[in-house]
Amino acid sequence: MDWHRVLLLWCAACGGWALVGYGRSLVGATRAQRAVRVWGRIASVRTPAHGDPGTAGIPVVIAFPDSATGREHVLPYTAEGGRQLDTVWVGREVAVVHPPGQPERFQVTYDLTDGRHGRAWPHFAVFLSYAGLVTELALRHGYPWALLCGGGPLVVLMVFVLRNEVSLARREAARLAGAVDVPGRVVAVQETTHEDGESQWTGHDPVLTFTTREGKLVTARPQPALARPARAYGRVVTVHYAPDHPEVFTLDLAATRRSRVRSVVFVIVSLSLCAATTAAGAVMV
Repeated sequence: MDWHRVLLLWCAACGGWALVGYGRSLVGATRAQRAVRVWGRIASVRTPAHGDPGTAGIPVVIAFPDSATGREHVLPYTAEGGRQLDTVWVGREVAVVHPPGQPERFQVTYDLTDGRHGRAWPHFAVFLSYAGLVTELALRHGYPWALLCGGGPLVVLMVFVLRNEVSLARREAARLAGAVDVPGRVVAVQETTHEDGESQWTGHDPVLTFTTREGKLVTARPQPALARPARAYGRVVTVHYAPDHPEVFTLDLAATRRSRVRSVVFVIVSLSLCAATTAAGAVMV
């Protein structure tokens, strides 16, 4: 089999896929561009019962207007492909996206502009095409070309990731700087059974509630999970939350700061490895 021809055909196919995707985006014909985007709110929250199977997020009912008629839809939400809601309260505003004329197929996203251009698949096709070209170079001219051409884009990507991680860390630190302390209680521990074909184990996801000083009853899953989660039912904890953003909360301020520092350090180490890989490839070429 001529692997060079196969790789070139792969790159051509992925490139064609990307061009079609970008063309559709330019003319506004992608599914994301045709989708209806409106603001909704959480109308009700169903707190999971203790021992219930794990779910994708906290079960809620979301109300949002019909952009064509103005009529309000009130529908249950399960995070199947959309944003998982792990911190909820009645009245919380959420961004809703659904296909035209099909409000029952709605999903929650991070904001109304998230993915609005529909270029995720074309970007992925470009990545696949580039990966094929790097593999072709490596096969023809040796692995140093793979180090150089593969490491270079990764350095650029990791720079953006680092900037994003630093921004998130600063934003979270600023919000938690004036954190308010309130008591919370674990009202349920959900159980999920996992199997890998050889063994079986059960995961435990605590669900807690706390009331903000403004009177909002918040239902949430703490991240990271509580110690000994299987025995957490009924446990009373202290919740530290950002006054204007109850979704930003922690049970341990020091642990949250350490976690953010570890995330930034991990990205820095990854960036350094990518840079070293690129430099090694450039030297050997």
